[in-house]
Amino acid sequence: MRIKYLIIVMSLMPLAASAEGGEAKKSQNFVAKSLMWVKTLIDSMAVANIDRSYIEQPKLPWAVELRTSISQSYMKVSSDWPLPEGNTLKFDALSDNGFSTSVGAWVGYRGYGFGLSKELSSGSGSTLSFGAMGGSFGINLRINSYRSHQPEVSIDVDVAGEKFSDRDKVDLDDPIDVRTLFIDGYYMFNGKHFSYAAAYDQSLIQRRSAGSLVAGLMYYHSRVSYDDDSNWPMVQLMNGVGKTKLTQGSIGLGYAYNWVPARGWLVSAQAMPMLALYNRMNVYTYSLIGEDGLPFEKSENEYDEYTLVEKDVTKTNNRVTWNFDARFCVCYNWSRWYVRAYAHYNRFSYSNDDEKGRLTDWTAYASLGFRF
Repeated sequence: MRIKYLIIVMSLMPLAASAEGGEAKKSQNFVAKSLMWVKTLIDSMAVANIDRSYIEQPKLPWAVELRTSISQSYMKVSSDWPLPEGNTLKFDALSDNGFSTSVGAWVGYRGYGFGLSKELSSGSGSTLSFGAMGGSFGINLRINSYRSHQPEVSIDVDVAGEKFSDRDKVDLDDPIDVRTLFIDGYYMFNGKHFSYAAAYDQSLIQRRSAGSLVAGLMYYHSRVSYDDDSNWPMVQLMNGVGKTKLTQGSIGLGYAYNWVPARGWLVSAQAMPMLALYNRMNVYTYSLIGEDGLPFEKSENEYDEYTLVEKDVTKTNNRVTWNFDARFCVCYNWSRWYVRAYAHYNRFSYSNDDEKGRLTDWTAYASLGFRF
């Protein structure tokens, strides 16, 4: 009986192995078909509805790049103090992430890929970015963060017509913490003749000069905080404000132009004023409490040490404002190799009754690419 069962089991083993092999083969075929579908989609999106006499798609789809970049972010925070008899005192704090330089590499297919970079300079902070570009659109995401230990502080006083100004670097034990998130998207109305990708990732090549109206959407969120106890003098000068959170949603209309001065060359420029239709701000104010438990106005603290206690969070009403976005690029293409120099500039502003600020962010980089 055992021998009979053994013979039956042995006779079924090839069938089981065949079934397992069939399932594995089906799984492999599914993965291969999925990858092929994605490849076909990317290829077709890049050249859909384009005029081939203006825009060319390189035959070699893959590319690897060596990239180097420089960037800097400025955050300016201002506060006005009214004085008796119409006199004024203005306090400004300008922080930045230093002069940041990095080098890295990128690899991708038709402009879609991944990169990694390493900071080379003493600038503080980090940046995570992602971009995707099609024949008529572009999408970008950037997350920036930095900590400023030495903001530049200025005081401007106007009393009875006499003006006094002072400006100096201030060392902070606990730095100003700035974090920003950018998400922007663009649509090119003349995608048939104008290529956004030809300028910014070389997955396409502009053969003849062309321009296009550009519509853009942008989401921006920032968090600026300096609410550590050691920063109490700065908080006091900022009318008790120690942290702000800003969210803006902007829409814009601009113009972009790709100029082809000679075969292989491309000079591209884009400028877009943007209107922030959604503009909300949370302002966190603090009370200064001395070691004797009394507020700053009444405390007789001998050691000038105060504890910051959150007092209020003010949510401002929606205030329409304007921002600005600009890009510039120069590149040259050979059959396999290409070089690119690129610059990008953003400006954001905000204000409420107690405080106003402005963030300026710029990046420039150069890359050497090889198609295969």
